[in-house]
Amino acid sequence: MKSSRILFGYLTLSLLVSVNLDAESIPWRSCFHTNCISFDLPSQWFLTERRSNGFTTKFDHFKTKALKEESGREIIPALVILFKESENKLSLNPILFHAESKRFSLITNLRQSFTLQKIPNVENGYKFLGMFGSFKDKEDTIVQHYITATEEEFGFTILITCYESVYPQIEKDIQVFLDSLSFDKRPYPWKIQNQETQISKAKELELSALNRLKTKKSEEITLALHELSDSCELGSVTACEMFTTLMNLGR
Repeated sequence: MKSSRILFGYLTLSLLVSVNLDAESIPWRSCFHTNCISFDLPSQWFLTERRSNGFTTKFDHFKTKALKEESGREIIPALVILFKESENKLSLNPILFHAESKRFSLITNLRQSFTLQKIPNVENGYKFLGMFGSFKDKEDTIVQHYITATEEEFGFTILITCYESVYPQIEKDIQVFLDSLSFDKRPYPWKIQNQETQISKAKELELSALNRLKTKKSEEITLALHELSDSCELGSVTACEMFTTLMNLGR
């Protein structure tokens, strides 16, 4: 069954989804394997895409509604989070990873370097290394935050990109995100022995979520969202699409 057909039947559930889209800020938690990143984003930001191959990478893309410049041109800022496993399966050095991952960033004019989430009992140790700068695109100046973190063989890259002309409109939003950004570990939630087992588990979670949605009960919808997120993390493209659409109902 195609995800679009399934989701069409649940559009009336928008008021039941547990996420309060009128809240000033919405808490998010994105996990991959045993690694999780938590943060808050004001409600004008929404998840536009989530993808995972189930093994080595996961991708979250957030954006706002279009912001208008004084000229009337519309600009859409973007926030991207990328989870990526080390290609050689070895533990990553946070400083080297930060330097090597700069290929994802277009910053040419560095304005500020910063650190986030102090690591207890480690002198000058921080979980996140960040920089803020800008680059030119023809006549426009674009500002960007570039943030990385590592945990054993996994690295995390965060990019927040916006035209400087509308950046004052989201500057407080970005500060909310940075102030709330944190990393934590979790026990691995599934016993996955091989690729076949993983695919089977993803399908099981997706089917369970669909059955919960049919109940139209708010507590079951909340559990369904968790199951769809987990199924997506395990590599189900359909679950990724359903989770993203359900999270944006009512906007």
